[in-house]
Amino acid sequence: MTRLLWRGKASDCMWNLRMNQMWLGISLLILVPAMVQAGGKHLEVMAPLCMQHDFHGKPHLVTESSFESSEGDQDKLESVKRSEYDKDGNAIRVETFDSSNRKTDSEIYTYDEGGTWVSLVELSEGTQTTYQIFVDLKTKRIAKVDQRSKNTEFISYSEQGFELGSITQTIAGKTLEKTTFKRNALNKEEHVLFEEPIGKKTSEFIIQWLPEGFERTSTIIMHDKDGDQFVMTYEYPEIDSAGNWLTQIEKSVLILKNGEKRSLPTVTNKRKITYYP
Repeated sequence: MTRLLWRGKASDCMWNLRMNQMWLGISLLILVPAMVQAGGKHLEVMAPLCMQHDFHGKPHLVTESSFESSEGDQDKLESVKRSEYDKDGNAIRVETFDSSNRKTDSEIYTYDEGGTWVSLVELSEGTQTTYQIFVDLKTKRIAKVDQRSKNTEFISYSEQGFELGSITQTIAGKTLEKTTFKRNALNKEEHVLFEEPIGKKTSEFIIQWLPEGFERTSTIIMHDKDGDQFVMTYEYPEIDSAGNWLTQIEKSVLILKNGEKRSLPTVTNKRKITYYP
């Protein structure tokens, strides 16, 4: 997603989120051999807030260029994101560059010999964060641990295998943030709510779907501590033959607490996708 770092996930397996410090100290050790024994192919791609990065078909390289335009001005290149995937749909490397071709962010994904995702290294503006990924016996992600802080994201799933949400806790068991998914009858994400801490709504993600299963529009609402709102709406006027969007229009508006609205520059995201045969 343009200029914002969002988490997105999709997979399956029920998980109890009421974990305490004792669980964290013991069970993460138990998950390691389970992860090695599982084998199989990793079935999920880290999708920035469900923005249709669960690609249709078999993409190999995806280049996404973002152009910003204000009224009366020409489009100005803001950033370029390059993503590489393997033949199983797993993300390998995601790198973002600014308009001067300086790398600003990167994500490196590592898999074991069986194709199971085991770690993620994020680099943003010179700060590197490494996460260890824990999975169940079906190679489904159930926990993501920051190797430095030991803060852990626990993911829960429905009986049908669709993500219900997650919580992030410290090693002492204090909950830092919560994510909740609401889905439609086809189990597509319709509403994603972020709370940090629990009870304090920080952002929302709302999606409308076409009958073919593609996104029609999507909206992000970010809530400021002072009561202001930052609203971004996305439209997808161009979709390729595989069903992946090639053009995304991002319109943003700042809504002040007093109701005043201030329009912000429009961002057009253009994709080039090459596929495996």
